[in-house]
Amino acid sequence: PLPFPVNWLVGLIGYLGEPVIFLFYRNTKFMTGSESAKKELVKLGIPEKNINIVPHGVITSNARNSIPANEKKQKTVSFLGILSRDKGIEGALKCFALLAERDSFIFWVIGRAETESYKKHLEALVKTLGLEKKVKFWGFVSQKKKFELLAKSGVMINPSIREGWGLVNIEANAMGIPVVAYNSLGLTDSVKDGVSGVIVKRNTPKDLADTVEWVLSDKTIYKKLSEGAVSWSKEFSWDRSRKISLKVITSVIGKWS
Repeated sequence: PLPFPVNWLVGLIGYLGEPVIFLFYRNTKFMTGSESAKKELVKLGIPEKNINIVPHGVITSNARNSIPANEKKQKTVSFLGILSRDKGIEGALKCFALLAERDSFIFWVIGRAETESYKKHLEALVKTLGLEKKVKFWGFVSQKKKFELLAKSGVMINPSIREGWGLVNIEANAMGIPVVAYNSLGLTDSVKDGVSGVIVKRNTPKDLADTVEWVLSDKTIYKKLSEGAVSWSKEFSWDRSRKISLKVITSVIGKWS
């Protein structure tokens, strides 16, 4: 990653230049993974008729029933993703701190830090929040270990500020784990509110903590969301993505012939 302020400057140039660049692609066919991403492309001047939504796929062969029921930790709350500001890890840690005041929860953070300096910043925040002995940082893990940790979780939280879609939500759902997420672009596509998880009303650590506590304390709600999560995840296979992609590509080639 580029050091600050170079990374900020490069990002600003890209942000300001993006609308101009897309003007040259108005007659190009686009494939994107979500309705939110489609709306963003329309805002940039791409005609809606030129945008095709191709749903993401997720490998669901890691069956939840491969994890013994007695190994599942109901009070374990997990965060999965790159540890960066835009992914909302700081909000996740603040949510953990609020939950820690209410009950004996276990907190897992799965993923590597964006930079070494940001990792140190998070370590300092953990100390400030008094979570040194309550949060387990797993770092980067293998695919197998990732699904194992998800399956042993009770709930996954996703306080990301903005996503193109949110693959990690479907990965958690595939293991029967409900997701409590912010009302952000992309997350509202990958989390089916009230079915595979819950979209909070306000994007705050407190709303996140309140919702997590509610989901885990109500067995009826939890069972409904867990079952809904598995069903929702089954709608996202790479085979389905391949077929839709092939259909779009074939239609474009047909116009060229």
